[in-house]
Amino acid sequence: MDGTVKTGSRTIYELAVPGSDPEATLKKVFAHWLEEKKLDAILVPAISKTGAVTRSLVSAPEKIMATAPLLPAMGINGAGIIAEIAPDPGAKSKIGVLLRPCELRAVVELVKLQQVSLDGIVLVGIDCPGTYKTAQFLQIAEGASDFNNNFIRNQDAYTSDSRLRHACQLCEFPAPLVFDIMFGFLGMNPDEELLVITAGEKGAVLLAPTFPVPLEPRQDEPAARVEFINKLRRAREEAIRTQIRELDERLLGAENVVRYFADCLNCHNCMKVCPVCYCRECFFESDALNRNQDEFVRFSRSKGMVRMPSGTLLFHITRMNHMMTSCVQCGICEDSCPVSIGLSVLFKKVSRNAQNAFGYLSGRALEEPLPLTTFREDEFTTIGEG
Repeated sequence: MDGTVKTGSRTIYELAVPGSDPEATLKKVFAHWLEEKKLDAILVPAISKTGAVTRSLVSAPEKIMATAPLLPAMGINGAGIIAEIAPDPGAKSKIGVLLRPCELRAVVELVKLQQVSLDGIVLVGIDCPGTYKTAQFLQIAEGASDFNNNFIRNQDAYTSDSRLRHACQLCEFPAPLVFDIMFGFLGMNPDEELLVITAGEKGAVLLAPTFPVPLEPRQDEPAARVEFINKLRRAREEAIRTQIRELDERLLGAENVVRYFADCLNCHNCMKVCPVCYCRECFFESDALNRNQDEFVRFSRSKGMVRMPSGTLLFHITRMNHMMTSCVQCGICEDSCPVSIGLSVLFKKVSRNAQNAFGYLSGRALEEPLPLTTFREDEFTTIGEG
């Protein structure tokens, strides 16, 4: 470990890839951590025996071989699983959780919202050029006899794939921002090398005193990686600007706002799958909005005609107002909408505007205080000025 060069609190390594198999290399690393008792269990993407895309909490080293660390499919945001596993401090066990950048950012927000304790959690990040919806991924993989995670090799073609989840096509953070240890492959040849970066003691202890594959310290991240990520971010920023401009045109006027949500079934799926929708008791699923038959009739008479189910626009506006400063734009809300309301670009616009107003980025740093819990005298000083 001597001779490593730190960038801030981060230490950078190059990891060799035996047999030109990056996924097998990651599995070997994870199994080693379990064998050496550095972790008691690790949460990893997997495909179940029934063919479902899922996450598995693995404690037996030999079971790691049945997982899929590089699985390019996303059905839920893994931060919700972490909220289930580690809601309270004082854990006696240590669990590693392999998460994508948007999932890591959501965990950070949940920590700030006091919904997750990181006492027994090790954050293991992984680059993410984008993911497919789970059902679509299974179709793609089934139809490609040589799939074999070639998406991490043909990165330019993959990041331009129109079949990627909508939110992924608008994601400007393909590399983790917060982690204890992370593995990178963007802009690199993953058949030869992976990038390993540790941040702090939790990550460092996973590399010492032994490691199952060769590690070489680096001064900094490879220039090709930095160039690739910057190029990808620029392309996605342009897509974001284009789609927000089109959204603004669609939403111009109150009638168009109502029309945008007109197909809403009031199922609340978007709320239920949101990784940072943290309220234990939701106003919209409480008795507060319950009406009896006579009340519905009076409501109808007051306007002559009312849309049913009722309250859908109120629900969406309230949810946006509630979540916009912590939203990580993972797009799981849109994926879970049975009528395909365009929530990804809408939340991209709303949350960006709100977070920019506070100089905040959701999930950027554990030390960065939540805007809604922080009072600053210099905020919005121009409001009300003539």
